[in-house]
Amino acid sequence: MILRVRNSISLKISLLVMAGTSIVFAMVLAYSYNYSRNLILVDAERSAKNLTLAVVRRIEQEFRAVEKGPTYLAGFLESTSCDRITLETLLKRIVEDSPEIYGSAVAFESRAFDPKMLYYAPYCCRDPNGLKLMDLAASGYDYLRHDWYHVPKELRKPVWSEPYFDEGGADVLMATYSHPLFDRLPSGSHERIKGVITADVSLEWLTDLIASINVARSGYCLLISGTGRFVSHPNQEFIMNESIFSIAEERNSPLLRFIGQAMMRSESGFEDAKDCLTGKDCFVAYAKIPATGWSLGAVFPRDELFADLSALHQKILILSVIGITLLMIVSLFVGQSIAKPLRTMAQATEKVAAGNLDIDLSNIRRTDEVGKLAEGFTRMTHGLKERDFIRDTFGRYLTKEVATRLLESKDGLRLGGEEREISILMSDLRGFTALTAHMPPEQVISFLNRYLGRMVEILMDYRGIIDEIMGDGILAFFGAPEPLDDHPARAVACALKMQSAMEEISRQNEAEGLPHLEMGAAVNTGRVVVGNIGSEKRTKYGAVGSEVNFTGRVESFTVGGQVLISSSTYDKLADILEIGEIIPVRMKGIAEQVELYDVKGIRGGYNVQLPKREETLIPLLNPLRTKIYPILGKTVSKAIIMADVTKVSSTSAIIVPEQPIAQWDNLKLELMEGSSQLPEEIYAKAVSVTGNEVLIRFTSVSAEAYKVFRRVATPE
Repeated sequence: MILRVRNSISLKISLLVMAGTSIVFAMVLAYSYNYSRNLILVDAERSAKNLTLAVVRRIEQEFRAVEKGPTYLAGFLESTSCDRITLETLLKRIVEDSPEIYGSAVAFESRAFDPKMLYYAPYCCRDPNGLKLMDLAASGYDYLRHDWYHVPKELRKPVWSEPYFDEGGADVLMATYSHPLFDRLPSGSHERIKGVITADVSLEWLTDLIASINVARSGYCLLISGTGRFVSHPNQEFIMNESIFSIAEERNSPLLRFIGQAMMRSESGFEDAKDCLTGKDCFVAYAKIPATGWSLGAVFPRDELFADLSALHQKILILSVIGITLLMIVSLFVGQSIAKPLRTMAQATEKVAAGNLDIDLSNIRRTDEVGKLAEGFTRMTHGLKERDFIRDTFGRYLTKEVATRLLESKDGLRLGGEEREISILMSDLRGFTALTAHMPPEQVISFLNRYLGRMVEILMDYRGIIDEIMGDGILAFFGAPEPLDDHPARAVACALKMQSAMEEISRQNEAEGLPHLEMGAAVNTGRVVVGNIGSEKRTKYGAVGSEVNFTGRVESFTVGGQVLISSSTYDKLADILEIGEIIPVRMKGIAEQVELYDVKGIRGGYNVQLPKREETLIPLLNPLRTKIYPILGKTVSKAIIMADVTKVSSTSAIIVPEQPIAQWDNLKLELMEGSSQLPEEIYAKAVSVTGNEVLIRFTSVSAEAYKVFRRVATPE
């Protein structure tokens, strides 16, 4: 017992720590620094919040004063009718009595003011010579399409607009308060929108106010709108040209993006951030202006807050380095007693790294921790030899999770499985087989490697298990063998990310002259059997069951760029999903109608959004004659349906076929000019049928086909 204690390396380390007292010294130093820092930070946060709230209250008073005039006028016009002269007099009085207001207007719906007048929008604003009165409708200003009119009309409540340059009215940078005007029923309830009353405020006073605020020695204040656009900032180039999110994207700063989201979401706060102007570490205090939804921020440089504390800490740190140096000298003497056996084990480690597992450390005969380490190292090399069989047999063909399960479980290679709820993802390229039929094999492999490489990378990031890769199709699942409580959300986020990645893949393909292809993806959640499937000679880890087949049916209804999910997946994620539309479909073998959900994005901790697609259909000057071949399974039918292409966009088209085409039919199109057939091929899916018109979504279109569409859609 006494010999064991004397030879213990832990005793030697304990004596070293006791001699140097380095741990106690470090704890005292750390506690002193953190305590002082927290006191300074609490005081700075309190002062910053008081500053921002005081400025916000002052700005809020100005905006509330602006709201009074339109509010009173709306109440008057809703209860009493008036003629044109009276209305214009009231507008002048609002501007005269309210120095905060630059201009005010009452914009009416079509024939709402006078049945003889199509549109009427009197606008009174300040002028160097006094007040100027104009009719926005008479000046050709299409006010109906502007947000200051459209948004309060749709929301049916007063709103403040984003800052804008009013080219049709006062020709200055301003913000507009818009109050909807209603026709009232006899009961007094609102009936329909009659128009919108506005009050315009020049923002020059606001930017001057914010620029005059002093924040520490070199800090500053900024103001962002409800969409994150800079309304006031020391860098004049940012104002109305950049948003906090565009700066975050430009500088690849997720932290700055988070600060912007917090400023738009929360009433007030205090965050640690990178200054988007100088790049220095700083703190940002912010508060929201209730009237407009804009947010005021005050930027405090970190180094100014902690300057004195850092100077004191540096002096103490120098003393610490001197003490640590003395401890290092003492440790050299102790290290000599254990260095020799450790060198031997280091040489053995190099052999293992080179692949040589024939290691013998029996010459290290010690009873302390070094001796136990040598014994453990020897046992480890024997274990690695035993596991080489699994490594060499399965190699690169297993995912990390499955390989780990086989290595850690004594029954890892036994055939069989277990029932478990998982989420299944299936994706497939649209029109891939037909479009690549005439491509050289090397080009097909190059494209597949690029596509699959990116898709597999995304699946691994979301901890998905790849069941099968079937040419251009992928079958994967989430939630086995590693249990994942959030497997539905991971599967949907992964599918959205895969769809987003197709944009980059398509650009690379087009640069190399390859066809433009699109992918459909589907996600379903259900109970299946997962485990080792196959025979003793050939086995794979996969999933089987009716839910896998159902996922394939869901995927067959997708069009390019789309992610469809089943109701079982939707029910688990309804609160965090953004759904484009609900698609009712009929499936073979299922009696009842099935609802599929077109997912556009997922929130929560994933925040993945599909990029918006251009869907504007452009009418063709002359319908384009087209041959259509229905696709049955993977085979293009020889039957020909003649049709006219009447409208087209970058993603879809309207066709008028001479024979019926069913919804969800897969189609091949060959364009015609006159009696000649063009060599370009297009693949598409019929997504809706209205009368004799069929809306199709392109799944693959060559660049030459797009040129034909542009030529026939452009006047000569």
